Amino acid sequence: MRVKEIKISEDLCKGCYLCVWACPREVLKISKERNRRGIRPPFPAHLDKCIVCRLCEYRCPDFAIQVITDEDERMLEGIRSEELRWYDRIRRRDELLEKHGVWWLR
Repeated sequence: MRVKEIKISEDLCKGCYLCVWACPREVLKISKERNRRGIRPPFPAHLDKCIVCRLCEYRCPDFAIQVITDEDERMLEGIRSEELRWYDRIRRRDELLEKHGVWWLR
């Protein structure tokens, strides 16, 4: 399993840096620039060092971090295809109802 991306929400992050402290490989670093909230958010500086332990994700009290792996992407694609099939069934149902009406109200 390989990490594809580490997303850190600047809207949720409060700058406690528990994620930086928790990372055993020092993947995350603290930004030198402040965001619009005045916080210096962490960022993935060394993504290639990440071993997908997810300690940063588990330590974050505000759920501001997402570690996305190649397996996560495959799983999300499966979920999207299921959702598309479900929406297709709903669309077909609506078309039939529009064409024939509701049979129990006739």
